[in-house]
Amino acid sequence: MSISLNGTGGGSTMFRFVARPCRRALLLLLWLCMAYGVFHWAVKDSTVDSPRMAALEVTLPGRLGVAPLTMASVHPNENEIFDSTDQKKLFQSSVIAAKIGAISPQQPSPAAVPDSVGPALNTSSSVEMVGASSLPSSIRGNGAAPSGNLALTLGSSTMTPRYPWIDDEPLVDKETKTVEQLILEAAETIRNIPTSPYILGQKDGPKFYKNSSCARFPTIYDIEFSNTYWQTLKTSNGTLHFYGAYYDIRAKNRLGPSLRILGMMDRIEPNVSTYCQIWFEKEKEPQFAKVLEYKYIWFSKWGNYRQGVFQPYLLACQIPKHHHGKVPKSVSVVEKPCHAANNNMRVQFDKPPKKKGFAVCVKGLDFLHEDLSVRLVEWIELLGILGADKIFFYELAVHPNITKVLRYYQTTGQVDVTPLTLPGGQPNDPRIRHIYLGKKVNHKRQNEVIPYNDCLYRNLYNYEYIALLDIDEVIMPMKADNWKELMIQVDKKSRQSKNDSRASYNFRNIYFLDDMMHGHTWFPGIPKYLHMLQHVYRSRNYTKPGQYVKCFHNPERVITLHNHFPLACLNGSCTSYPVGTDLAQLQHYRADCVRALKNCDKDYRRNSLLDTTIWKYKDALIDRAGRVLRYLGFIPSTPTSTLSSPVSDPSNYNAIRKR
Repeated sequence: MSISLNGTGGGSTMFRFVARPCRRALLLLLWLCMAYGVFHWAVKDSTVDSPRMAALEVTLPGRLGVAPLTMASVHPNENEIFDSTDQKKLFQSSVIAAKIGAISPQQPSPAAVPDSVGPALNTSSSVEMVGASSLPSSIRGNGAAPSGNLALTLGSSTMTPRYPWIDDEPLVDKETKTVEQLILEAAETIRNIPTSPYILGQKDGPKFYKNSSCARFPTIYDIEFSNTYWQTLKTSNGTLHFYGAYYDIRAKNRLGPSLRILGMMDRIEPNVSTYCQIWFEKEKEPQFAKVLEYKYIWFSKWGNYRQGVFQPYLLACQIPKHHHGKVPKSVSVVEKPCHAANNNMRVQFDKPPKKKGFAVCVKGLDFLHEDLSVRLVEWIELLGILGADKIFFYELAVHPNITKVLRYYQTTGQVDVTPLTLPGGQPNDPRIRHIYLGKKVNHKRQNEVIPYNDCLYRNLYNYEYIALLDIDEVIMPMKADNWKELMIQVDKKSRQSKNDSRASYNFRNIYFLDDMMHGHTWFPGIPKYLHMLQHVYRSRNYTKPGQYVKCFHNPERVITLHNHFPLACLNGSCTSYPVGTDLAQLQHYRADCVRALKNCDKDYRRNSLLDTTIWKYKDALIDRAGRVLRYLGFIPSTPTSTLSSPVSDPSNYNAIRKR
């Protein structure tokens, strides 16, 4: 045989095949893969259908005493009871599902298992399978109802499911709230937003938007909020952050009925003109009034007097004469009368028929990690004994135990707690804010005047006197038994020099330093945890007159307040009467003197004396503080389950207060 080299004839084909080994290898590999695939498919299909694979063991829980169940034990020849391969596979899947607990067993119908299956189990056993309606009649039995579950039972006992809670209904809160309910709920803490329906807008509220004036009523969706509790106005010369608006109808107010608006601005001596859009109930159009003044709640000599730092201000707008006697519902501040407002503040006004005696206002509490809960209970109870009708707290961030105390006293009505943030770009993460307020002392003090003045204006007509106190300070009567008796004495004496009431009455500061107890034992009969009752050594010297004083303020006379004294008053300069130390003193419980005081050791710490004036309230204070501390679980010696609330009954609380 000859082989042609020119590519013709049969020899050329053989040559090409031999000359291309790669192609030959690829073709062989492809053929082998196809053959393996066909073989694997055939083996897998036959394996699934085989009695050997179907004889999967289903073992019931041992406590039922049931023998293993296999496909072989169900029927000697499964091919006789299945009409098709699909039905056989369905039954096998049901058995496997029961074995792994994927299906919750239920009580089956007795007709679900045919006689041919029964002998393999107890005669009272039954099998109910997934998709029973698709199985042959020999498996379903006559009249067997289809079911979505598989169950195996023995006599009257049912196999315990692997997941007994599988059919339980989750206990979730399905309550829903309307828009009005959400607004009212928010208004309890965000006190400057108008309540529904005056803020809901076009579809839900009064149709203020259909008015003939150029001003549009701003709804809740138009307000520009800042740090939750502030509303914002960006002007051509600085940004204002508003905290609250108040209706002032005091007799001595030279502006007449007017609105006072409290906030902060990043400008000193602001020269931008602004206007109030004042909204009244059942009126479609607002009343317009120019902002007459920006009253500065600070002194430039105290520092921080520079542009860009948020400064506290009180704005004022007069109510038009034809609306005197009407209480505004809300007010917006804009740069031009017809500007679309992005702030809308509820006007706060509460004038009961009769005033109470004393309110105490406390600046924003910032005790992030310091647990002063027990001392706070002692302080609140002492002030209650002295005659404080209510204590108004502002809360930045406090220890959980302090929160527990405050929430308890809220339920008794003794305290009011308002959440607080800092305006603008100042930090409001609790940790960073705590550091910021500790380092930026003047920023801290400027921010503090906001809650003080908010507390004043919220209570203009509710109390005869308002005191601004820290939780380590107490105005202690020296002769009188309580504040009411004290102020009768003070007013009588002050009128000897000027027959008129004063804007405020200030009390000299005296230190009860913590380490003055050194060298002295605990006093018997007084719990060690009651700090003020145990610390009765004080400095012999008072701080200088007018220095670090605290006051009882007359809300009918003051316009703006600082921590220690009023800054502005109605009808001219403020008159503050200095109360003599023979009548009362400001007892200040501290670890050390304030930083500004020099020679603290020489003038105060080392020159001390015993002062037990507070002990005249000892029995009542031990009783009342002890009751609350035990009830709240701070004293573990008494099980809380055996205690009832000391003030669960108001009459009980009044009886306790008189002790």
